[in-house]
Amino acid sequence: MAYEIQELAENKLIILYILNRINMPITDEQLSKIILDNKLMNYFYLKQYVDELVESGFVEIEEEKYFITEKGIEILKLFFTRIPFETRQKIDEYILLNKEKIKQESQYIATYYKKAENQYIANCKVVENGIVLIELNINVVNSEQAKLICDNWKQKSQDVYAYIIKALTGQ
Repeated sequence: MAYEIQELAENKLIILYILNRINMPITDEQLSKIILDNKLMNYFYLKQYVDELVESGFVEIEEEKYFITEKGIEILKLFFTRIPFETRQKIDEYILLNKEKIKQESQYIATYYKKAENQYIANCKVVENGIVLIELNINVVNSEQAKLICDNWKQKSQDVYAYIIKALTGQ
């Protein structure tokens, strides 16, 4: 029982450590990838611990991205030594190697939702340094089209943005 409590606390601290070290809001998918790529905990525990960290105010969600709060930073400062040195080192190396890629991934946001019968909205945007460069809401007739638009947004958004700027400015 004591081991389980220690493991639970360590895993929550690992999540806080990652969010603190990455130093930018990240998506659920990005956080999961960091955790799973480094074999730090299983996916189901991760989901449970993140929910508990959000409920307790150590982590917040804004625009579907997680970030550590001041309260979370304070707890991490007090207890970060409970995260094994090797684990901290592994996380630091992973973030050093992948931070730029993670940052680029978080700039391209695409989601869709059902508005009415046979009406779906694909919301696609590019955000850079907290500034929305472009945002498109595209009305389509089915979820397959909306999903396809969202799936292609990361690869095509720069071309779409350049085309719109050129078309509207004539340059």
